[in-house]
Amino acid sequence: MEEHLKKRFSDCTYDEATVDVLPIIPGKDIEMIWNEKLNDWPPYKSTESCMVLEPLFDLLTGELYDFNVEVADEKVVKEEDGFLTVPPGLPRGMMFEKPVGFRDHVITSLAKTIGEKLALEGAGEEIGEETSSNVEGTPSAVDELLPTVTELFTRTKRPKTEGMWAYALNASHVPLDYESVVAEPAFSFPFELDAFQKQAVYHLERGESVFVAAHTSAGKTVVAEYAIALARRHMTKAIYTSPIKALSNQKFRDFRETFDEVGLLTGDVQINAEASCVIMTTEILRSMLYRGADMISDVEFVIFDEVHYVNDQERGVVWEEVIIMLPPHVTIIMLSATIPNTLEFADWVGRTRKKEIFVISTLKRPVPLEHYLYVDKGEVVKVVDQTRTFLEPGYKKALQVQKGDKKLASGASHGGLNRGFKQEKNLWTDIVYMLKKKTLLPAVMFTFSKRKCEENADGIINLDLHSASEKSAVHVFLEGSVNKLKAEDRTLPQISRMREMLSRGIAVHHSGLLPIIKEAVEILFSRGLVKVLFATETFAMGVNMPARTVVFSSIRKHDGTGFRTLLPGEYTQMAGRAGRRGLDETGTVIITCPEEVPGEATLRTMILGQPTKLTSQFRLTYSMLLNLLRVEALRVEEMIKRSFSENTNQRELPQDEKQLAESEKLLEKAENLNCRICEADMSEFYSTSMTILDNGRFIFEKMLMDVKMSNRLAEPGRIIVVNNGLLRNIPVVVLRLIPTRNGLSLSCLALWNETCMGELLPLPTNMITWPDTARPLQRDTFQFGPCEMVMITSSKIKVPSDLGNTSQYRAKDLDEIQDYFMEWLKQGKSRELEELEIPHFKSIDVDERKLIRSELLKTLPLFSCRKCPELMDHYEIYHRRRLLTERLAELQFRLSDNSLALLPEYHARLALLKTLGYVDQAGNVQLKGRVACELNTVDELITTELLFDNAFSALQPAEIVALLSAMVFQDRHASEPKLGGALLDGYTRLQTMAIRLSTQQMEHGLPGGLVEKLRPGLIEVVYQWALGIRFTAITELTDVLEGSIVRCIVRLDETCREIRGAARIMGDTLLYKKMEEASMLIKRDICFASSLYI
Repeated sequence: MEEHLKKRFSDCTYDEATVDVLPIIPGKDIEMIWNEKLNDWPPYKSTESCMVLEPLFDLLTGELYDFNVEVADEKVVKEEDGFLTVPPGLPRGMMFEKPVGFRDHVITSLAKTIGEKLALEGAGEEIGEETSSNVEGTPSAVDELLPTVTELFTRTKRPKTEGMWAYALNASHVPLDYESVVAEPAFSFPFELDAFQKQAVYHLERGESVFVAAHTSAGKTVVAEYAIALARRHMTKAIYTSPIKALSNQKFRDFRETFDEVGLLTGDVQINAEASCVIMTTEILRSMLYRGADMISDVEFVIFDEVHYVNDQERGVVWEEVIIMLPPHVTIIMLSATIPNTLEFADWVGRTRKKEIFVISTLKRPVPLEHYLYVDKGEVVKVVDQTRTFLEPGYKKALQVQKGDKKLASGASHGGLNRGFKQEKNLWTDIVYMLKKKTLLPAVMFTFSKRKCEENADGIINLDLHSASEKSAVHVFLEGSVNKLKAEDRTLPQISRMREMLSRGIAVHHSGLLPIIKEAVEILFSRGLVKVLFATETFAMGVNMPARTVVFSSIRKHDGTGFRTLLPGEYTQMAGRAGRRGLDETGTVIITCPEEVPGEATLRTMILGQPTKLTSQFRLTYSMLLNLLRVEALRVEEMIKRSFSENTNQRELPQDEKQLAESEKLLEKAENLNCRICEADMSEFYSTSMTILDNGRFIFEKMLMDVKMSNRLAEPGRIIVVNNGLLRNIPVVVLRLIPTRNGLSLSCLALWNETCMGELLPLPTNMITWPDTARPLQRDTFQFGPCEMVMITSSKIKVPSDLGNTSQYRAKDLDEIQDYFMEWLKQGKSRELEELEIPHFKSIDVDERKLIRSELLKTLPLFSCRKCPELMDHYEIYHRRRLLTERLAELQFRLSDNSLALLPEYHARLALLKTLGYVDQAGNVQLKGRVACELNTVDELITTELLFDNAFSALQPAEIVALLSAMVFQDRHASEPKLGGALLDGYTRLQTMAIRLSTQQMEHGLPGGLVEKLRPGLIEVVYQWALGIRFTAITELTDVLEGSIVRCIVRLDETCREIRGAARIMGDTLLYKKMEEASMLIKRDICFASSLYI
């Protein structure tokens, strides 16, 4: 056993003087234990004056057992090297000696522990002797019990891989010293934590950032809760950010049930902002960072929930801004669904913040999923089992059922879901009856249209899924919820309809619902009082609200440009709602396909494919530029450089810096060109030669792609000049054309010796290397591609007629060709080679390059360096220096700001801001720029220009807020309003301003399109609301759903607040009062009903 373990850990290194044995993740806590308790540590011995038990560091548990110190014999006080072993006046002491054989002691103890474990498990065979069944490389019983060596030991805090800032941890292993690091947990959970949760808690205790990518319902929130508790213990703050305000409200309710101090900051709500835990949207945190809010200095943890929201095209940039701008003292916790490039994203975060970050990804769902197809005639067939195996027999059966093969369909269905199932006319009635019969409720039915959600819910209007007690519970909850509303709002059509549906255990959930209804549905669903929920995909994002079953009405959705199949990440996010942890052994996912069964490849990709990678959505905005220029804490170039979009380049930065230093040294040592003849025009001669070669390669490649041209080029016996890593500008004989994976190439015969060899140089076409025929020549056949061809000559030699038809060359044929070629070589030195005249191409590019190449070839004899007798050597010297100089320039460019992809756009936007007077020529932010910094919910340029043009001075508050809705409302599909009077004039002015700014943007090389972003659909609605019209009346003015109207009006209140801030900066008291009044006019009734979560 001990010998086996010694071999097992032979790669581990120990410093027996300091006992430097560390667990897998290096950290200060375990090192402090060694340094403080074990420096000069012995295995203690029993002596006359002191009895000390030998301590043990258990490699399996990671526990360090304390020292047991017995009372020293008071009569015996020895001296060692002049030092007392017992302090004066004290009755006890300790002896300290150097440790001996610690490694053997650890292995012996470990062997004993494992031996006992194997004995208990009935291993039944001696381990330590190699057997035929345990060959090298095959894990033994001991190996299966042990972590790998790299998991068990590491010796330094430095990154394992140079340049890496993120480390992927094994989510199934608990750190060895977990108990000592988390000896006194900041928060006690009523359940045993999973291994991945312990990993996260462990690193939070050590002050390290973590990225937890876990499956739905795995328990990511535990990590957030522990960070909040840790902040409370440290008397610091934790900020919890969410992508949307609704999710912020939900989390506020959840955390308030757990912690005493919880605050909420959203656009329209501010509750307990001084709490130790404050919940807010990512946009609010960005605004605080730009303003330099004092609160940030007290923040220890920032928790980013739903990190995969970084992929959002509109708002993903906000996440990158915040991560870049957070101060160094903040520890980051990122929570996300499983994504394929967590390590890449975490590495970017770590590099940006110069702090290591640890990635913890769950390997599997806590509740596995089974995926079914619901086909015609009510058949439900399993196609993917809980081990994520695609079941081809099940898929074939679904196809047969769809085709009407009743004989095959009469057999028992896969998974037993359709036994006794009776076909019904209504699809959703059929499905709900089946789910109820098989106890598969509650269920979420995902539909990719708000209108379809409503229609599908109407399709089961006759179903009642609630018992009397459940009806009573729903009634009591709804009464308490709607009582917060005014009497006239309690009878709104949407509320009345939802009351009736919820009483039967049915509900819908989409963005068109009134916020109070949406929240009521969510709360009732979380309490198990909604049995069937028809929802859009927005329900899949946010708090943990799992169901027993998830049903897809379709797997195709409209993404704004056209219909497409769900991406694997989208499907996984929605399907992940199936399966309640602790209640269900498996979750059930059903895809309805009454018309056509999806293709096998489509299903495999969607169900089993990798989710979408996190990609940078970083883009420059005028608000970002002005804020950065104003605060001067971070240069715009630095912001671009640190963005996720530049991650690849920044990761290679250290290597580029190293190569730059090496290139500079090589250039200093490189030989200089010291020739008065060549110095005159060698540079121009070299550049001309390069241009000729580049154009020639392009032409030759096109010739090989053309059938007619390639036959002429590859005509057996043709003499061409080639240049590669072995042969330098030598003539060869074409034998035939050969197809390869990279295109067509030429099989050629070459006669060469050492006189033809040399460094690969871009030699001009007239610098031919002739083999020295006086020396022995080697014969070989090579394949040359167009990039290795320098010249196609007009010369040809005689070759056997059937040479091109044979698969292998005959020796006698090659001998014959060699004789002819040798004779040609001897004659060739005395004459200038002529190029084959290239016929006219249909391609304009080829003809242009032919002309350029032809003209440049005429200039080669005119260069004075051609007269140098040592031209070839000097050309080589210049080539080497030229390569080093170009490499140096390339590295300097990559290390400079000029390599940033967004730098040209930044310069263009900055130039426009200077033109408009937002910044001066020195880059200092002016008054207009400071005003634009206040605007986040509307277009900053359009609104600022309107403010400085006094466009709102003649308008009433109701008219101003109505016109602003054209920049706040986001729905694309809305009926056109009928505007007149001041509203029509105001909107026309708004359009004119958008056109003017679009034109100026395009003049600066930027895209326009500002007019297309205006959405006038709710101008009349908002105007009437501001005049005091009831909500039921304004809904009749548009086809926009109630929830979208409320969302627009609530956001307009934020806009009014921003413009008040702008008016204060401008000193415009009249505008300030107007916006204050506008805010008061719209802030009423159902639109600003308090959240049920607050």
